[in-house]
Amino acid sequence: MERKRWKKPTGVILLLVSFFFLIWPGFRVWKAAELNAVLKNLYDSSKEFTYSELYTSFLQGGYCKNIPVKDMAGELTKYVDSNTVIGGAGPFSLETMELPVDITYYSAPDTDSQAVFEISMGTEIVVNPQPEGGWMANGYGCVGLPDYTRGWRCVRPFMEAGSGEDPEELPYYYVPMEDLETILRQYVHKVNENREIAPWSAEQENLFVEQHLRNCDSVLYSLGIFSSPDLSYPIWDTWDTVLLGVFIVLFLAGSILLLLEKEERNER
Repeated sequence: MERKRWKKPTGVILLLVSFFFLIWPGFRVWKAAELNAVLKNLYDSSKEFTYSELYTSFLQGGYCKNIPVKDMAGELTKYVDSNTVIGGAGPFSLETMELPVDITYYSAPDTDSQAVFEISMGTEIVVNPQPEGGWMANGYGCVGLPDYTRGWRCVRPFMEAGSGEDPEELPYYYVPMEDLETILRQYVHKVNENREIAPWSAEQENLFVEQHLRNCDSVLYSLGIFSSPDLSYPIWDTWDTVLLGVFIVLFLAGSILLLLEKEERNER
């Protein structure tokens, strides 16, 4: 009885599966390079970052001495505001929106730290407390201050619509940047739908979101206060190495099985 040939189909399957583990890191690297190209418009990347000579008299050393961002957030926000140039009316004309995701605020920039409170998806929140100006307030809602840890923001939390709270009186907490990005992307899309003249393209929406999330980062960089890790994105990370390793293992295994199948066929 002829033995069942399993090496060839198994080898083919392994080869096909292996290419998924190659395509995904390749796509991520392409997106990372694209994002870095966008972020370079926020600051002068041609010059090496140096701390301002005035820095030692500001915030008792601030970022230089690794002071927790939450402890200096109020002063930092005022400093960013006083050094932000606003020209004309902005595009942020909507005051409220439904929260598209659950959002959790933490006591430290770590999801294992204490969760202070959560706002549930579907809650009507105040995204822009002063929509008449068309610009979002630094240090509130989506526009947070950068932390030492990539992907974390220190910010005053969203107020629920109709709460009557004063955003200036709210404490600062930490929140993952990806959550704020999801919210701002949804908000910008809703604003764009209401634009009567020259609506933005999807690419312009993405560009606006990536840049506006990092408004405080760009100001702090230009002032010699802090070089935020969120002003760049790693082209290659640990997961890319892991996925490449899986690709090599599966590709070699599939290739070996196909070669063994070929040798057995030649011997018969």
